[in-house]
Amino acid sequence: MRKFVLGVLAIVTLSTLAGGKYHWDQRVEAVQVKGHTQKVSGYRTGVIIEENKEKAAAEEVKKRLVKLDKLNYLPPELKDTFKKKIEGDEPVHLMILGSSSTPGKEGAWPKELEKKLLDTYGHDLIKVTLREIAEKTSQQVVKEEIHKPLADMKPDILLLEPFLLYDNGEITMSNRIKNLETILSDFKKQNPEITFIIQPSNPISGAYYYLQEEANLEKYTRERKYVYLNHWDAWPDYNKSELKDYLTEENIPNEKGNKVWFEYLMKYFIRG
Repeated sequence: MRKFVLGVLAIVTLSTLAGGKYHWDQRVEAVQVKGHTQKVSGYRTGVIIEENKEKAAAEEVKKRLVKLDKLNYLPPELKDTFKKKIEGDEPVHLMILGSSSTPGKEGAWPKELEKKLLDTYGHDLIKVTLREIAEKTSQQVVKEEIHKPLADMKPDILLLEPFLLYDNGEITMSNRIKNLETILSDFKKQNPEITFIIQPSNPISGAYYYLQEEANLEKYTRERKYVYLNHWDAWPDYNKSELKDYLTEENIPNEKGNKVWFEYLMKYFIRG
């Protein structure tokens, strides 16, 4: 009887031990599987993150190359300015400034040029500011310091039509040059690396002294190695009555005149 009881106890004990080991093995296996799954999941997540980083970097390089490629459309004297801005991931700030010959209304050459530049280079590569200072001589602009808040905007490029027509018959050429120097100096104080592009106002029919004033402006500009854009070359001859068809009664460019001026500048800024 005693042997039988011991036998039963032995069987129960072995069964209990076997069941416990099986249960323990199952728990260990579950933990191992879970740990492995977590490791695999973490690895996959890490791979996805790295892939996304690589894609973002590749996309950034692609955008940079597209921007650099657009430098080929620019005149040589503007390429360095644009390249520096691309490297700093900033747009170039172009300011177009002038008299009533540089109007800010729709259809006028400044607005059309702005649209074309943005369409060609994009908002991430160029920013354009248009400013018309109407019915003011260069003397009034300097005396009233109208240009100073504009200089504070620190444009990278200033396309300036320096009130040549509005000054005509009002200010001597020597004083106009002084006024121009003051305006340019104030802009340069705010941005020492600024690029100046000077252009005359529109031509007028039958002018004599005005023609000489334009020549003096060009001489001054080229002597200081600024860019001079003589768009008069694209207009009808000032001695021919045909020129009147391009101007209003106030001698400001009409639709035809604005088109001529715009197309000339477009060929300068976009040389592709």
